[in-house]
Amino acid sequence: MRVILFCENVDSYGVLAPIRDILQEKNHTYLWYISNNLLDNFPFKIENFTVSILDLQIFESDVIFVPGQEVPYYLRGLKVNVFNNLKGKRWDNFKSRPYFDLYLTQGPYFTEKLNRLKKKHQDFEVIETGWPKIDIYYKEKSKYDFEKNAILEQYQTDKIILYVPSATAKHSSAPHLIHEIKNLAKTTGFVVFVRLKEQMDNHWIQDYEKLAMKVPNILIRHEKDIVKCFIQADVLISDTSPYIYEFILMDKPAISYKYSSGKILWDNAHSYTQLTEKVLQNLQEDPYAAERSYISMKLHPYKDGASAQRMVATVQEHIKTNGVPEKRNLSLSKKLKTNTKFGKPVNHPFKGKKTAKISAVLITYNEDIHINAVLENLKFADEIIVVDSSSTDGTIEKIKKHPNVKLIIRPFVNYTDQKSFAMEQASHDWILFLDADERLTDALRNEVLHTVNANHATADAYYFYRTFMFKDEVLKFSGWQSDKNYRLFKKSKVHFTQERIVHETLVVDGKSDVLKNKLIHYSYKDYEDYKDKMIKYGKMKAVEELEKNYDPNIYHFVFRPFYKFFNHYIIRLGILDGKKGIIICYLNALGVYARYKELKKLRKNN
Repeated sequence: MRVILFCENVDSYGVLAPIRDILQEKNHTYLWYISNNLLDNFPFKIENFTVSILDLQIFESDVIFVPGQEVPYYLRGLKVNVFNNLKGKRWDNFKSRPYFDLYLTQGPYFTEKLNRLKKKHQDFEVIETGWPKIDIYYKEKSKYDFEKNAILEQYQTDKIILYVPSATAKHSSAPHLIHEIKNLAKTTGFVVFVRLKEQMDNHWIQDYEKLAMKVPNILIRHEKDIVKCFIQADVLISDTSPYIYEFILMDKPAISYKYSSGKILWDNAHSYTQLTEKVLQNLQEDPYAAERSYISMKLHPYKDGASAQRMVATVQEHIKTNGVPEKRNLSLSKKLKTNTKFGKPVNHPFKGKKTAKISAVLITYNEDIHINAVLENLKFADEIIVVDSSSTDGTIEKIKKHPNVKLIIRPFVNYTDQKSFAMEQASHDWILFLDADERLTDALRNEVLHTVNANHATADAYYFYRTFMFKDEVLKFSGWQSDKNYRLFKKSKVHFTQERIVHETLVVDGKSDVLKNKLIHYSYKDYEDYKDKMIKYGKMKAVEELEKNYDPNIYHFVFRPFYKFFNHYIIRLGILDGKKGIIICYLNALGVYARYKELKKLRKNN
């Protein structure tokens, strides 16, 4: 089988990894799909993975395992929902998520509910297999006993308590329970593991880290430790986390604060008090033991650690009987929603023989937040070259983790000089020259491949139109609607003019053309970053202007910045971009003012 492991959430790793293990054992071919936000910390980078939906189209899978709620309808393969957690309440509204051909359920509670919906909709199947994330708790139940005993001996106690607060400000108990956690640790002497998520408010994380420094039996644990923590802990304390169900299935007590989703069959408090008393009561009296048995029977009665194995066998049998669906039929509104999230299907994906090779080239300086994403985006190229100007923010270290990337560290003189040097390092004639904050869409990548591998290229250099991103929102106007730059060209037919040192000009000895699909430009991270960028460009433009024989005056300091703002905000419709338009147009005008202020300074110094 050819299988896609479709992952959009960090919590999905624990669901999909056991399935991956069975696929490896059975010699099936698989490909991870991860969303861009997971790229930096994806734990399985030595395996085949992609952030591109186009790669999934080309992969032509037989099965897609999805712990989430959506998957592109146009991908080939049996679309199988394997659930991201054990919270069942949200599935009452399943009618709004008709993306799956098959549901593999955790236990009778989910099976019964989905079978009722199956009878109503009649367009999917339901089979109970158990949930793969639970497998590890049974397979590795005794794996951490030695370490647990060592911890208990070190702190002269007999219990480990695990605290897992939610990361969201609205639901988290973290700011409210810190004194209760301190009192629990000091009063009982129990070891208290505090597991904190990276997404948490940094202030809360710092508060708990300070507490752990003062109270030795409070130990901070991070996300990667969660399985070990669950196995070692005797009691769980949480709030709204779905981890509560996972812990209860290990037949151990759980205490929650202000949990409000579904039927609650464990110790749930409505005020942030009496934590120590609750822990001791649950350990000594275990008042919710019967309820735990009921939860286990309804949610996940399987104790054999073989749920992933059943899932893989089930889909194999389903495909053998029913074949592999080419796509999932959805309503027009659902198709549009899916296309908005994942992009439209790429027509005629390039699968032919490459007749021309591409060198992807970048120049960088302090691009820590972009570098992994842009290098992943360019992975389809035959060669990737990065010329870095001695970055100090971790960019170089991240580049070195990409073995297929050629890194050159070189002092920065100006953009024209650096780009000219970088271009000369390319081994192939076709060059794809991007900035670190730019990304090719799947459609543009496909167009690039078709263009350079055509029997007769229509041009020697191609402009790309760019979509300007204001944080994560598209800026539709403000002078950027017609923004385009040369990004794909033949090395043998171009050179950078030496007259300009910023916003360098490419001179083409041949024909130029424009590609249809747009490049995404993540230019605006935040106000200060974009402001600094505009002032930097303004100062570099001043060096260019120094060659011209004039002194800046009131016309340059007042009229030119005003006209820049007026042109972009009024004439080029920045007003339609709302607050974003005001910010961008003002900062662009500020760049003009900075140019003449710097020029005046240079004239004075000369």
